[in-house]
Amino acid sequence: MKQRIKTNLLISSVAMMAALMTMIYLVNTMPDRLELIIAFGLIVVADTYFLVDSIIRKVDELAGKTFDHHAELTKVEKGIYSVTKREEVALNQKLEELLQTVEALKADNIRLNDELVEQQKLCTKLLMKKNQEGYNKVVNSNDRITKQVLLMSGDMKSASADTNETLHRIQDVLDEDASHAKVTRMPS
Repeated sequence: MKQRIKTNLLISSVAMMAALMTMIYLVNTMPDRLELIIAFGLIVVADTYFLVDSIIRKVDELAGKTFDHHAELTKVEKGIYSVTKREEVALNQKLEELLQTVEALKADNIRLNDELVEQQKLCTKLLMKKNQEGYNKVVNSNDRITKQVLLMSGDMKSASADTNETLHRIQDVLDEDASHAKVTRMPS
C-alpha cells in the first residue's frame, strides 16, 4: 500500500508536469489547435486529481501512523501512570510505616530519657543522703571527741589538782615524819 501510494504520487506529479508543460508549449506555439490544448488541459486536470488524491492518501497514511503512534504513546503513558501510582501508594505506605517507627522510637527515647532523669534524681538523692549521713557521723564524732577532750581536760585538771593535793599531803606527811624523826633522835 505504501509503495503504491508513492508510485501513484510520483507518476501523477510527473504526468501532470509533462501535460502542463506540453499545454503551455501548445498555447505558445500552436494557439489555433484548440482541441489539442483542451485535451492536454483535461489531462492536466485528471493528473491534478490523481496527484491530489495521492497526496491525501499519503496524508491519511501519515495521520494513521501518527494516530497509531499516539495510541501507543497513550497506552505507554497510562502504563507509566499506573506503575507510578502504584509506586506512589507503596512509597506512601512505606513512608507511613517509617513515620510510625520514628514516632515509636521518639516515644521510647522520651520515655528512656525520663527514666534516666528519674534514676539520676534517685542517685543524687541517695548520694546526698549518704553524704548527709557521713556528715552527721563526722559531726557527731567530732562532738563526742570534743566532749571526751573536754572530759579528759576536766579530768586532767581535777587529776592534776588531786595529784598536787596528794603530793602536798605526802610532803606534809614526810615533813611531819621528818620533824618527828628529828625530835626522837637525840644527839650523841
